[in-house]
Amino acid sequence: MTTRQTHLDAFDIDNGAREIPPRRPFNAQQNGTAYVWNSTTQELLPILPRDHPNFRENSALLVAAFRRWNGAAK
Repeated sequence: MTTRQTHLDAFDIDNGAREIPPRRPFNAQQNGTAYVWNSTTQELLPILPRDHPNFRENSALLVAAFRRWNGAAK
């Protein structure tokens, strides 16, 4: 026998008693580095947050990789 779970009423627009908690600010350094993977070329590239010292170099690397993956002329 299965038991049905009750729904979470925090998102119920008819219920004014509970409010949705505010979103926490997102910090990529706290959550770790994100990556983009191209399965065709078997490449894994990091995506650095804007406040990282090497952000500009990383952005240029990603743009070049996307162009290469899409077959664009250099």
